[in-house]
Amino acid sequence: MEVMQFQVDRPVRPKWTQKFKIKLLIRIAIIAVILLAAMMSLGLWFSSNMLLSPSFKGVTKDFSRCLPETERYFGKSCGNLRQTKEYSFQEVKFFSVNGYDLPGWLITTADNGGTPSKRAIMLVHAGGSDRREETKYIGMYHRLGMDVLTFDLSCHGEAPCITRGLSFGERESADVLSAYHYLKDKYEKVYAMGSSVGAASILIALPGMPDLASVIAENPYTSFERLIKDAPESKSLPEWAVNNLIQLTKIRGKFDGHRSPENSLKLSSSVPIFFIHSKADQNTPYTQTEYLAGVYTGPKTLWEPEQGEHAAIWDTNRTEYEKRIEDYLKR
Repeated sequence: MEVMQFQVDRPVRPKWTQKFKIKLLIRIAIIAVILLAAMMSLGLWFSSNMLLSPSFKGVTKDFSRCLPETERYFGKSCGNLRQTKEYSFQEVKFFSVNGYDLPGWLITTADNGGTPSKRAIMLVHAGGSDRREETKYIGMYHRLGMDVLTFDLSCHGEAPCITRGLSFGERESADVLSAYHYLKDKYEKVYAMGSSVGAASILIALPGMPDLASVIAENPYTSFERLIKDAPESKSLPEWAVNNLIQLTKIRGKFDGHRSPENSLKLSSSVPIFFIHSKADQNTPYTQTEYLAGVYTGPKTLWEPEQGEHAAIWDTNRTEYEKRIEDYLKR
Protein backbone atom coordinates (compact mmCIF):
# COMPACT_ATOMS: atom_id res chain seq x y z
CA MET A 1 0.00 0.00 0.00
CA GLU A 2 1.43 3.29 -0.99
CA VAL A 3 1.64 5.92 1.78
CA MET A 4 0.77 9.38 0.63
CA GLN A 5 2.79 12.24 2.07
CA PHE A 6 1.30 15.68 2.46
CA GLN A 7 3.37 18.85 2.74
CA VAL A 8 1.99 21.37 5.15
CA ASP A 9 2.50 24.95 4.08
CA ARG A 10 4.10 27.03 6.82
CA PRO A 11 3.33 30.76 7.15
CA VAL A 12 5.87 32.84 5.38
CA ARG A 13 7.64 35.28 7.73
CA PRO A 14 8.64 38.63 6.36
CA LYS A 15 12.29 38.85 5.67
CA TRP A 16 13.70 42.06 7.19
CA THR A 17 16.56 43.49 5.34
CA GLN A 18 19.69 44.58 7.16
CA LYS A 19 18.96 48.14 6.10
CA PHE A 20 15.51 48.07 7.74
CA LYS A 21 16.95 46.74 10.99
CA ILE A 22 19.51 49.53 11.12
CA LYS A 23 16.79 52.15 10.56
CA LEU A 24 14.71 50.67 13.35
CA LEU A 25 17.62 50.69 15.77
CA ILE A 26 18.36 54.30 14.89
CA ARG A 27 14.76 55.30 15.56
CA ILE A 28 14.76 53.51 18.89
CA ALA A 29 18.01 55.25 19.84
CA ILE A 30 16.61 58.65 18.87
CA ILE A 31 13.45 58.08 20.92
CA ALA A 32 15.56 56.97 23.90
CA VAL A 33 17.73 60.10 23.65
CA ILE A 34 14.64 62.32 23.41
CA LEU A 35 13.08 60.68 26.46
CA LEU A 36 16.33 60.97 28.41
CA ALA A 37 16.70 64.63 27.44
CA ALA A 38 13.09 65.29 28.48
CA MET A 39 13.64 63.61 31.84
CA MET A 40 16.85 65.59 32.40
CA SER A 41 15.10 68.83 31.43
CA LEU A 42 12.26 68.14 33.82
CA GLY A 43 14.78 67.32 36.54
CA LEU A 44 16.69 70.56 35.96
CA TRP A 45 13.43 72.55 35.90
CA PHE A 46 12.31 70.98 39.17
CA SER A 47 15.72 71.61 40.75
CA SER A 48 15.71 75.26 39.66
CA ASN A 49 12.24 75.61 41.22
CA MET A 50 13.66 74.40 44.53
CA LEU A 51 16.54 76.88 44.29
CA LEU A 52 14.31 79.83 43.41
CA SER A 53 11.61 78.99 45.98
CA PRO A 54 13.29 77.17 48.86
CA SER A 55 11.71 76.42 52.24
CA PHE A 56 14.18 76.70 55.10
CA LYS A 57 13.42 74.30 57.98
CA GLY A 58 9.90 73.74 56.67
CA VAL A 59 8.92 77.40 56.95
CA THR A 60 5.75 78.62 55.23
CA LYS A 61 4.88 82.21 54.32
CA ASP A 62 1.74 82.01 56.42
CA PHE A 63 2.75 83.43 59.81
CA SER A 64 -0.30 81.84 61.43
CA ARG A 65 1.08 78.37 60.72
CA CYS A 66 3.91 76.85 62.73
CA LEU A 67 5.18 73.42 61.77
CA PRO A 68 7.06 71.35 64.39
CA GLU A 69 10.24 71.36 62.29
CA THR A 70 10.19 75.15 62.03
CA GLU A 71 9.44 75.61 65.72
CA ARG A 72 12.41 73.41 66.60
CA TYR A 73 14.79 75.95 65.02
CA PHE A 74 12.90 79.24 65.34
CA GLY A 75 11.61 78.77 68.88
CA LYS A 76 8.17 78.98 70.44
CA SER A 77 5.39 79.71 67.92
CA CYS A 78 8.11 79.73 65.24
CA GLY A 79 9.45 83.04 66.54
CA ASN A 80 6.23 84.90 65.73
CA LEU A 81 6.20 87.88 68.10
CA ARG A 82 2.53 88.48 67.35
CA GLN A 83 1.72 85.20 69.04
CA THR A 84 4.40 84.87 71.73
CA LYS A 85 4.15 88.52 72.86
CA GLU A 86 7.60 87.92 74.35
CA TYR A 87 8.68 91.44 73.40
CA SER A 88 6.92 94.70 72.73
CA PHE A 89 7.56 95.59 69.09
CA GLN A 90 6.60 97.98 66.35
CA GLU A 91 5.28 96.86 62.97
CA VAL A 92 7.35 98.89 60.50
CA LYS A 93 7.72 99.27 56.75
CA PHE A 94 10.53 100.88 54.82
CA PHE A 95 11.08 101.44 51.13
CA SER A 96 13.46 99.16 49.25
CA VAL A 97 15.41 100.41 46.26
CA ASN A 98 13.97 97.34 44.51
CA GLY A 99 10.75 99.37 44.28
CA TYR A 100 8.45 98.28 47.10
CA ASP A 101 7.98 98.44 50.87
CA LEU A 102 9.50 95.76 53.07
CA PRO A 103 7.75 94.72 56.30
CA GLY A 104 9.62 94.26 59.56
CA TRP A 105 9.57 94.36 63.34
CA LEU A 106 11.50 96.96 65.30
CA ILE A 107 12.13 95.79 68.86
CA THR A 108 13.61 98.58 70.96
CA THR A 109 15.22 98.39 74.38
CA ALA A 110 13.09 101.34 75.51
CA ASP A 111 9.85 99.47 74.70
CA ASN A 112 11.05 96.49 76.73
CA GLY A 113 12.04 98.02 80.05
CA GLY A 114 15.46 99.37 79.08
CA THR A 115 16.91 102.77 78.31
CA PRO A 116 16.69 104.30 74.83
CA SER A 117 19.52 103.10 72.60
CA LYS A 118 21.60 104.89 70.02
CA ARG A 119 22.68 101.60 68.45
CA ALA A 120 20.70 99.14 66.35
CA ILE A 121 21.36 95.88 64.54
CA MET A 122 19.54 94.53 61.51
CA LEU A 123 19.08 90.77 61.47
CA VAL A 124 18.88 89.24 57.99
CA HIS A 125 17.35 85.80 57.60
CA ALA A 126 18.42 82.88 55.42
CA GLY A 127 16.99 82.06 51.99
CA GLY A 128 13.55 80.50 52.11
CA SER A 129 12.98 81.86 55.62
CA ASP A 130 11.61 85.12 57.04
CA ARG A 131 12.00 87.59 59.92
CA ARG A 132 10.76 85.07 62.53
CA GLU A 133 14.01 83.12 62.20
CA GLU A 134 15.98 85.95 63.81
CA THR A 135 13.81 86.75 66.83
CA LYS A 136 15.73 84.24 68.98
CA TYR A 137 18.66 86.69 69.04
CA ILE A 138 16.69 89.66 70.39
CA GLY A 139 17.49 89.00 74.05
CA MET A 140 21.23 88.81 73.38
CA TYR A 141 21.30 92.14 71.56
CA HIS A 142 19.06 93.86 74.10
CA ARG A 143 21.55 92.83 76.79
CA LEU A 144 24.18 94.58 74.69
CA GLY A 145 22.03 97.70 74.61
CA MET A 146 20.99 97.46 70.96
CA ASP A 147 17.63 97.90 69.31
CA VAL A 148 16.78 95.15 66.82
CA LEU A 149 15.28 95.27 63.32
CA THR A 150 14.26 91.98 61.75
CA PHE A 151 12.56 92.15 58.36
CA ASP A 152 11.48 90.05 55.39
CA LEU A 153 13.63 90.04 52.28
CA SER A 154 11.80 90.33 48.96
CA CYS A 155 9.81 87.20 48.02
CA HIS A 156 10.00 86.01 51.64
CA GLY A 157 7.47 86.10 54.45
CA GLU A 158 5.06 89.00 53.98
CA ALA A 159 7.30 90.94 51.57
CA PRO A 160 6.24 91.56 47.95
CA CYS A 161 7.62 89.37 45.17
CA ILE A 162 7.74 91.22 41.86
CA THR A 163 10.53 89.15 40.28
CA ARG A 164 10.57 85.38 40.58
CA GLY A 165 12.00 84.13 43.84
CA LEU A 166 15.44 84.09 45.35
CA SER A 167 18.47 85.66 43.66
CA PHE A 168 21.05 84.48 46.23
CA GLY A 169 21.98 87.96 47.37
CA GLU A 170 21.72 90.01 44.19
CA ARG A 171 18.30 91.60 44.79
CA GLU A 172 18.39 90.82 48.49
CA SER A 173 21.51 92.96 48.96
CA ALA A 174 19.49 95.97 47.78
CA ASP A 175 16.96 95.19 50.52
CA VAL A 176 19.79 95.09 53.06
CA LEU A 177 21.13 98.42 51.84
CA SER A 178 17.65 99.91 52.22
CA ALA A 179 17.35 98.56 55.78
CA TYR A 180 20.74 100.09 56.58
CA HIS A 181 19.60 103.54 55.44
CA TYR A 182 16.34 103.15 57.34
CA LEU A 183 18.29 102.57 60.57
CA LYS A 184 21.02 105.07 59.74
CA ASP A 185 18.47 107.88 59.87
CA LYS A 186 17.53 106.87 63.43
CA TYR A 187 20.71 105.63 65.12
CA GLU A 188 24.31 106.69 65.61
CA LYS A 189 25.66 103.18 65.05
CA VAL A 190 24.23 100.41 62.88
CA TYR A 191 25.32 96.77 62.92
CA ALA A 192 24.32 93.82 60.74
CA MET A 193 24.01 90.09 61.28
CA GLY A 194 22.97 87.53 58.67
CA SER A 195 22.83 83.82 58.03
CA SER A 196 23.47 82.03 54.73
CA VAL A 197 21.76 84.13 52.01
CA GLY A 198 21.31 86.83 54.65
CA ALA A 199 25.05 86.88 55.36
CA ALA A 200 25.86 86.84 51.64
CA SER A 201 23.45 89.73 51.04
CA ILE A 202 25.13 91.82 53.73
CA LEU A 203 28.59 91.14 52.30
CA ILE A 204 27.44 92.00 48.78
CA ALA A 205 25.99 95.30 50.03
CA LEU A 206 29.07 96.09 52.14
CA PRO A 207 30.74 98.54 49.69
CA GLY A 208 27.60 100.69 49.96
CA MET A 209 27.68 100.67 53.78
CA PRO A 210 31.14 102.00 54.72
CA ASP A 211 29.86 103.39 58.04
CA LEU A 212 28.47 100.07 59.25
CA ALA A 213 29.80 99.47 62.77
CA SER A 214 30.32 95.73 62.38
CA VAL A 215 29.08 92.60 60.58
CA ILE A 216 28.41 89.11 61.90
CA ALA A 217 28.32 86.75 58.91
CA GLU A 218 27.26 83.19 59.63
CA ASN A 219 27.90 80.50 56.98
CA PRO A 220 28.06 82.76 53.91
CA TYR A 221 29.19 81.46 50.51
CA THR A 222 31.63 82.91 48.00
CA SER A 223 29.25 83.01 45.02
CA PHE A 224 26.08 81.41 43.69
CA GLU A 225 28.00 79.24 41.24
CA ARG A 226 30.37 77.87 43.83
CA LEU A 227 27.49 77.31 46.25
CA ILE A 228 25.78 75.04 43.73
CA LYS A 229 28.95 73.29 42.56
CA ASP A 230 29.98 72.51 46.14
CA ALA A 231 26.50 71.30 47.17
CA PRO A 232 26.38 67.59 48.12
CA GLU A 233 23.62 67.00 45.56
CA SER A 234 25.89 68.21 42.75
CA LYS A 235 28.53 65.57 43.43
CA SER A 236 26.38 62.85 41.86
CA LEU A 237 25.65 64.85 38.70
CA PRO A 238 27.80 65.30 35.59
CA GLU A 239 29.47 68.68 35.30
CA TRP A 240 27.39 69.69 32.28
CA ALA A 241 24.17 69.08 34.24
CA VAL A 242 25.37 71.23 37.13
CA ASN A 243 26.39 74.03 34.75
CA ASN A 244 23.02 73.83 32.99
CA LEU A 245 21.22 74.02 36.34
CA ILE A 246 23.20 77.13 37.28
CA GLN A 247 22.43 78.84 33.98
CA LEU A 248 18.75 77.86 34.02
CA THR A 249 18.30 79.16 37.56
CA LYS A 250 19.93 82.48 36.71
CA ILE A 251 17.80 82.89 33.58
CA ARG A 252 14.55 82.05 35.34
CA GLY A 253 15.48 84.08 38.43
CA LYS A 254 16.64 87.06 36.33
CA PHE A 255 20.04 87.52 37.95
CA ASP A 256 23.54 87.05 36.57
CA GLY A 257 25.47 86.01 39.67
CA HIS A 258 28.19 88.63 39.19
CA ARG A 259 27.34 90.39 42.44
CA SER A 260 28.85 88.01 44.96
CA PRO A 261 30.41 88.17 48.44
CA GLU A 262 33.78 87.30 46.92
CA ASN A 263 33.70 90.25 44.51
CA SER A 264 32.23 92.75 46.98
CA LEU A 265 34.72 92.02 49.76
CA LYS A 266 37.51 93.10 47.41
CA LEU A 267 35.93 96.58 47.35
CA SER A 268 35.66 97.09 51.11
CA SER A 269 38.15 97.11 53.96
CA SER A 270 36.82 99.40 56.69
CA VAL A 271 34.09 97.37 58.39
CA PRO A 272 35.01 94.76 61.04
CA ILE A 273 33.59 91.32 60.19
CA PHE A 274 33.05 88.33 62.46
CA PHE A 275 32.96 85.27 60.18
CA ILE A 276 31.25 82.18 61.64
CA HIS A 277 30.96 78.79 59.97
CA SER A 278 30.46 75.33 61.46
CA LYS A 279 32.72 72.55 60.25
CA ALA A 280 29.68 70.26 60.50
CA ASP A 281 27.75 72.27 57.90
CA GLN A 282 26.49 69.80 55.26
CA ASN A 283 24.97 72.50 53.07
CA THR A 284 27.83 74.93 52.48
CA PRO A 285 31.45 73.91 53.08
CA TYR A 286 33.15 75.95 55.80
CA THR A 287 36.11 76.36 53.44
CA GLN A 288 34.06 78.94 51.54
CA THR A 289 34.00 81.19 54.60
CA GLU A 290 37.70 80.57 55.13
CA TYR A 291 38.25 81.77 51.58
CA LEU A 292 36.15 84.91 52.14
CA ALA A 293 38.08 85.72 55.31
CA GLY A 294 41.28 85.38 53.31
CA VAL A 295 40.00 87.69 50.57
CA TYR A 296 38.93 90.40 53.01
CA THR A 297 41.73 92.81 53.91
CA GLY A 298 39.81 94.66 56.63
CA PRO A 299 39.57 93.81 60.35
CA LYS A 300 38.19 90.30 60.77
CA THR A 301 37.68 87.41 63.16
CA LEU A 302 37.01 83.80 62.15
CA TRP A 303 35.28 81.23 64.35
CA GLU A 304 34.78 77.66 63.13
CA PRO A 305 32.87 75.58 65.71
CA GLU A 306 32.93 71.80 65.36
CA GLN A 307 29.15 71.39 65.73
CA GLY A 308 26.04 73.00 64.27
CA GLU A 309 23.89 72.52 61.20
CA HIS A 310 23.70 75.09 58.44
CA ALA A 311 22.31 78.33 59.91
CA ALA A 312 21.70 76.59 63.24
CA ILE A 313 24.90 76.94 65.28
CA TRP A 314 23.06 78.88 68.00
CA ASP A 315 20.69 75.94 68.45
CA THR A 316 23.61 73.58 69.14
CA ASN A 317 25.39 75.62 71.83
CA ARG A 318 23.51 78.78 72.69
CA THR A 319 25.73 79.74 75.62
CA GLU A 320 29.02 79.63 73.72
CA TYR A 321 27.49 81.24 70.64
CA GLU A 322 26.16 84.25 72.52
CA LYS A 323 29.31 84.63 74.62
CA ARG A 324 31.52 84.76 71.53
CA ILE A 325 29.34 87.38 69.87
CA GLU A 326 29.09 89.46 73.04
CA ASP A 327 32.87 89.30 73.56
CA TYR A 328 33.44 90.26 69.93
CA LEU A 329 31.10 93.25 70.01
CA LYS A 330 32.44 94.45 73.36
CA ARG A 331 35.91 94.51 71.88
